[in-house]
Amino acid sequence: MTTVLATLLLLAITLVAPTAVARSQSCVGPSECCPAEPADTLSTVATVQLGVLLVGLYGVDEKAGTWNADFYLSETWRATPGFTPVTEIVNEVARQTEQFDSTELKAGRCTRTRRIRSTLQSTYNLRAFPFDRQFLTIEFSDAWFDVHEAVYSSKPSVSDFDKAAKAQLSSWKIQGDLDYGRHARVLKEDSGDTEYDYATFSLQVRRHVTFHLTKFFLPLLVIMVVAFSAFWIDLSDLNSRVAVGVTCLLAAIAFQLAEAGNLPEVEYLTLADRVYAICYVSLALAIVAAVYGKALVQKEQLVAASKLDRRCRTLFPIATAVAILLGAARAFSQ
Repeated sequence: MTTVLATLLLLAITLVAPTAVARSQSCVGPSECCPAEPADTLSTVATVQLGVLLVGLYGVDEKAGTWNADFYLSETWRATPGFTPVTEIVNEVARQTEQFDSTELKAGRCTRTRRIRSTLQSTYNLRAFPFDRQFLTIEFSDAWFDVHEAVYSSKPSVSDFDKAAKAQLSSWKIQGDLDYGRHARVLKEDSGDTEYDYATFSLQVRRHVTFHLTKFFLPLLVIMVVAFSAFWIDLSDLNSRVAVGVTCLLAAIAFQLAEAGNLPEVEYLTLADRVYAICYVSLALAIVAAVYGKALVQKEQLVAASKLDRRCRTLFPIATAVAILLGAARAFSQ
């Protein structure tokens, strides 16, 4: 009997815990801003003005779909009986630290300020990798009050980042300012559809491509040049032609595996994937052309074999370049 009661008690605590956590956010300040008994519902709509100053930006991880942020968060609202915003970071994966939490009342308006370091989740679009641009976002919503009770203002009090944060991203370059937007959306629940207001701060960053150009694409270009130079080898020397083609094909595969090691397993092809796939096909066709040329030589069709070689010397580089350009255009258009 004791075991059954203990199990039921544990289950009750588990079911109640999310609500208790949502309502137990610390609020240290005047009673007008931090009521001892917060209201469960509001008769009027409260408007909360958010502000974000981003001072730290690091740890962008495409494979995990996360990034780390160090920022000051401010919430400003008109003092309303029983109301304190229960602001949650919707896309937060882990809270690292929260340095301070203070609330002040000035001219009937409450301002709560915190410094937060957290790991955030963002959806990365890697179709144009490594020439891609990403949006690093911080999304907020009220964990307790729906859109009929609490909304966010159309403009933030602060939406900026510290200039020193630019130097913290070695692989990325910040593009533009920290943008702000708000929207309402439905949160699906068992009891029905409840609409909540969301505020989003987003920062666009562009990947530095120098590393990928020098470490992967430049060697790949050299590999393709070496592979196509096989068309200048004597037609009868099939072993040398095939050896060059196979060696270049294996080298290209090794380069792709090294580059793809830091990326997640996505369902679409990145720009780099398209480039490598086109190179694979070109290298394989070059080997087939070499074998076909050797067959023509064995049939003593030397004129046809020589003509095939001359065409391949120009056709393969041009066709490969055109295919890569078309693949790049498709990757950037998605």
